[in-house]
Amino acid sequence: MERDSDDTVYCDIQMPVAQGRELLDLVTALRESKAHPSLDRVFEHMQDELSTSIDIVEKPPTWGPWGRRTT
Repeated sequence: MERDSDDTVYCDIQMPVAQGRELLDLVTALRESKAHPSLDRVFEHMQDELSTSIDIVEKPPTWGPWGRRTT
């Protein structure tokens, strides 16, 4: 069954890095459990988003707005 784009849900959540790591661990465990197969792609996207965000905070890139920091 093809879905309408109108039923797409978006979620933007901000949290400290420690909570981001904890959430990443939880999502990874849920995905690996295969208990929710219909959410596998959602879990995969969550893992990618969390991993990327954590990496940017821990190792800021030298390009873009992050490269202007003087810390």
